[in-house]
Amino acid sequence: MNSYTDRNQQPSEYQENLEILMQIPVFSGLPIDARKLLAYLCTRESFKPGEYLFAEGDIDEHAYYILEGKADLTLTTEGSTETIKEYGETAFLGSLSLLCPSKRLFSLKASTKVRCLMLSQNKFQRILDQFPEIAVSMIQEICQLIHNWEARLIGDHAQECRECKKNIGVTLL
Repeated sequence: MNSYTDRNQQPSEYQENLEILMQIPVFSGLPIDARKLLAYLCTRESFKPGEYLFAEGDIDEHAYYILEGKADLTLTTEGSTETIKEYGETAFLGSLSLLCPSKRLFSLKASTKVRCLMLSQNKFQRILDQFPEIAVSMIQEICQLIHNWEARLIGDHAQECRECKKNIGVTLL
Protein backbone atom coordinates (compact mmCIF):
# COMPACT_ATOMS: atom_id res chain seq x y z
CA MET A 1 0.00 0.00 0.00
CA ASN A 2 1.38 3.42 -0.85
CA SER A 3 0.75 6.76 0.80
CA TYR A 4 -1.96 7.61 -1.74
CA THR A 5 -4.15 4.65 -0.87
CA ASP A 6 -3.64 5.36 2.82
CA ARG A 7 -5.28 8.76 2.36
CA ASN A 8 -7.86 7.54 -0.17
CA GLN A 9 -6.31 9.83 -2.76
CA GLN A 10 -5.44 9.04 -6.33
CA PRO A 11 -1.76 9.38 -7.20
CA SER A 12 -0.91 12.43 -9.25
CA GLU A 13 0.12 12.10 -12.87
CA TYR A 14 3.63 13.03 -11.78
CA GLN A 15 3.69 10.22 -9.19
CA GLU A 16 2.35 7.74 -11.74
CA ASN A 17 5.04 8.86 -14.21
CA LEU A 18 7.72 8.38 -11.59
CA GLU A 19 6.52 4.87 -10.74
CA ILE A 20 6.46 3.94 -14.45
CA LEU A 21 9.97 5.29 -15.04
CA MET A 22 11.28 3.21 -12.15
CA GLN A 23 10.07 0.08 -13.99
CA ILE A 24 11.74 0.89 -17.34
CA PRO A 25 15.17 -0.77 -17.46
CA VAL A 26 16.82 2.12 -19.35
CA PHE A 27 15.95 4.48 -16.48
CA SER A 28 16.17 2.05 -13.55
CA GLY A 29 19.80 2.83 -12.72
CA LEU A 30 19.37 6.60 -12.71
CA PRO A 31 19.54 8.63 -9.52
CA ILE A 32 16.14 9.39 -8.04
CA ASP A 33 16.54 13.15 -8.63
CA ALA A 34 17.06 12.53 -12.36
CA ARG A 35 14.02 10.21 -12.48
CA LYS A 36 11.93 12.84 -10.69
CA LEU A 37 12.88 15.41 -13.31
CA LEU A 38 12.11 12.89 -16.07
CA ALA A 39 8.69 12.24 -14.52
CA TYR A 40 8.00 15.97 -14.48
CA LEU A 41 9.07 16.51 -18.10
CA CYS A 42 7.16 13.59 -19.62
CA THR A 43 3.93 14.33 -21.44
CA ARG A 44 0.91 12.17 -22.14
CA GLU A 45 -0.49 11.90 -25.64
CA SER A 46 -3.45 10.03 -27.08
CA PHE A 47 -3.74 8.52 -30.54
CA LYS A 48 -6.90 7.37 -32.30
CA PRO A 49 -7.12 3.99 -34.06
CA GLY A 50 -5.37 4.30 -37.42
CA GLU A 51 -3.27 7.28 -36.31
CA TYR A 52 0.53 7.03 -36.53
CA LEU A 53 2.67 7.55 -33.46
CA PHE A 54 5.54 7.82 -35.91
CA ALA A 55 6.02 6.91 -39.56
CA GLU A 56 8.81 5.20 -41.44
CA GLY A 57 11.29 7.83 -42.60
CA ASP A 58 10.38 10.35 -39.87
CA ILE A 59 13.11 11.92 -37.82
CA ASP A 60 11.41 11.26 -34.51
CA GLU A 61 13.04 12.42 -31.30
CA HIS A 62 10.66 10.79 -28.82
CA ALA A 63 10.57 7.77 -26.59
CA TYR A 64 7.17 6.18 -25.98
CA TYR A 65 5.76 4.14 -23.12
CA ILE A 66 2.34 2.69 -23.95
CA LEU A 67 -0.02 3.27 -21.04
CA GLU A 68 -3.13 1.96 -22.74
CA GLY A 69 -4.06 0.34 -26.03
CA LYS A 70 -2.27 -1.45 -28.83
CA ALA A 71 -0.17 -0.35 -31.78
CA ASP A 72 1.21 -2.20 -34.79
CA LEU A 73 4.82 -1.91 -35.88
CA THR A 74 4.90 -2.00 -39.67
CA LEU A 75 7.61 -2.14 -42.32
CA THR A 76 7.19 -1.25 -45.97
CA THR A 77 9.39 -3.09 -48.46
CA GLU A 78 8.96 -3.13 -52.22
CA GLY A 79 5.68 -1.24 -51.92
CA SER A 80 4.11 -3.73 -49.51
CA THR A 81 3.43 -2.93 -45.86
CA GLU A 82 3.68 -5.75 -43.35
CA THR A 83 2.84 -5.78 -39.65
CA ILE A 84 5.89 -7.09 -37.85
CA LYS A 85 4.87 -6.88 -34.23
CA GLU A 86 2.09 -5.64 -31.98
CA TYR A 87 2.95 -3.54 -28.94
CA GLY A 88 0.63 -3.09 -25.99
CA GLU A 89 0.56 -1.71 -22.48
CA THR A 90 3.96 -1.35 -20.77
CA ALA A 91 5.91 -1.43 -24.06
CA PHE A 92 8.75 1.10 -24.13
CA LEU A 93 10.08 2.19 -27.51
CA GLY A 94 12.53 4.78 -28.77
CA SER A 95 15.17 5.09 -26.07
CA LEU A 96 17.90 5.58 -28.70
CA SER A 97 16.01 8.65 -29.94
CA LEU A 98 16.69 10.33 -26.62
CA LEU A 99 20.44 10.13 -27.23
CA CYS A 100 20.51 10.99 -30.93
CA PRO A 101 17.92 11.68 -33.60
CA SER A 102 17.64 9.08 -36.32
CA LYS A 103 15.32 8.22 -39.14
CA ARG A 104 12.62 5.71 -38.18
CA LEU A 105 12.97 2.42 -40.04
CA PHE A 106 9.43 1.37 -39.14
CA SER A 107 6.02 2.92 -38.59
CA LEU A 108 4.00 2.58 -35.41
CA LYS A 109 0.25 2.84 -35.96
CA ALA A 110 -2.44 2.74 -33.28
CA SER A 111 -4.72 -0.26 -33.77
CA THR A 112 -6.88 0.82 -30.83
CA LYS A 113 -7.01 4.04 -28.86
CA VAL A 114 -3.48 4.47 -27.51
CA ARG A 115 -2.32 6.61 -24.62
CA CYS A 116 1.41 7.11 -24.24
CA LEU A 117 3.83 8.60 -21.82
CA MET A 118 6.30 10.47 -24.04
CA LEU A 119 9.67 12.07 -23.55
CA SER A 120 11.39 14.21 -26.17
CA GLN A 121 15.10 14.34 -26.86
CA ASN A 122 15.04 18.09 -26.20
CA LYS A 123 13.65 17.60 -22.69
CA PHE A 124 15.95 14.66 -22.05
CA GLN A 125 18.92 16.86 -23.02
CA ARG A 126 17.91 19.26 -20.24
CA ILE A 127 18.20 16.36 -17.80
CA LEU A 128 21.60 15.38 -19.22
CA ASP A 129 22.77 18.95 -18.71
CA GLN A 130 21.96 18.66 -14.99
CA PHE A 131 23.00 15.00 -14.58
CA PRO A 132 25.70 14.25 -17.18
CA GLU A 133 26.63 11.00 -15.43
CA ILE A 134 23.32 9.38 -16.36
CA ALA A 135 24.37 9.09 -20.01
CA VAL A 136 26.84 6.35 -19.09
CA SER A 137 24.21 4.41 -17.15
CA MET A 138 21.71 4.64 -20.01
CA ILE A 139 24.26 3.66 -22.65
CA GLN A 140 25.25 0.62 -20.59
CA GLU A 141 21.61 -0.45 -20.25
CA ILE A 142 20.94 0.07 -23.97
CA CYS A 143 24.08 -1.92 -24.85
CA GLN A 144 22.85 -4.75 -22.62
CA LEU A 145 19.45 -4.69 -24.34
CA ILE A 146 21.14 -4.87 -27.76
CA HIS A 147 23.34 -7.75 -26.57
CA ASN A 148 20.31 -9.65 -25.26
CA TRP A 149 18.44 -9.02 -28.51
CA GLU A 150 21.29 -10.35 -30.62
CA ALA A 151 21.68 -13.40 -28.37
CA ARG A 152 17.96 -14.16 -28.85
CA LEU A 153 18.33 -13.67 -32.61
CA ILE A 154 21.21 -16.15 -32.71
CA GLY A 155 19.32 -18.65 -30.60
CA ASP A 156 16.06 -18.33 -32.53
CA HIS A 157 17.15 -17.97 -36.16
CA ALA A 158 20.85 -18.33 -36.88
CA GLN A 159 20.84 -22.11 -37.19
CA GLU A 160 18.06 -22.25 -39.78
CA CYS A 161 18.71 -19.03 -41.67
CA ARG A 162 22.02 -18.72 -43.51
CA GLU A 163 21.19 -15.14 -44.57
CA CYS A 164 20.50 -14.20 -40.93
CA LYS A 165 24.05 -15.20 -39.99
CA LYS A 166 25.42 -12.56 -42.38
CA ASN A 167 23.63 -9.86 -40.37
CA ILE A 168 24.81 -10.94 -36.95
CA GLY A 169 27.40 -8.77 -35.25
CA VAL A 170 25.54 -5.70 -34.08
CA THR A 171 27.12 -6.12 -30.65
CA LEU A 172 30.55 -5.78 -32.26
CA LEU A 173 29.94 -2.13 -33.15
